Amino acid sequence: MRIANQETLVSSELSLEKMTEERKKKLSEWWDSDAFKEFQKANEEARQRAIGKYHMLSEEDKVDMVEAITYIMCKAESEGCSHRGLQSALGIYPAGFWVDHLMDVHNALWTYYHDKKSDRELKSDLDTLDSFLEKNDEAADESGNVEGVDHTH
Repeated sequence: MRIANQETLVSSELSLEKMTEERKKKLSEWWDSDAFKEFQKANEEARQRAIGKYHMLSEEDKVDMVEAITYIMCKAESEGCSHRGLQSALGIYPAGFWVDHLMDVHNALWTYYHDKKSDRELKSDLDTLDSFLEKNDEAADESGNVEGVDHTH
């Protein structure tokens, strides 16, 4: 099992500003505990094992793995998935919750695809407005009003 680091846990799942003082104290005690230090150690060992396994792959297998993972992640994110949805798409839910930096990647991709969608929607809205104004101008030209449609009626 992989355990996310303290920063990832705080940024992804907990908002310290919204916590009660008692909860903040308990969380701080947890982070200072030997048990949490063991979790951090286990996480680092798991990460190093995973990196070692990756580097033992042939170049062809590495390319295949990177191709598969990036395709799966980008497809899921472009469809607007949640962090849990990304884990499910990768086939690693619920253990994927503990993969360090997965939330960072999810947030970055979500922002990228959200902004891309917003840009497309804005362009579509502007195209619709341009089309409306062109039709408005054509109607004005047909009525003989060169300044545009007379809106004083």
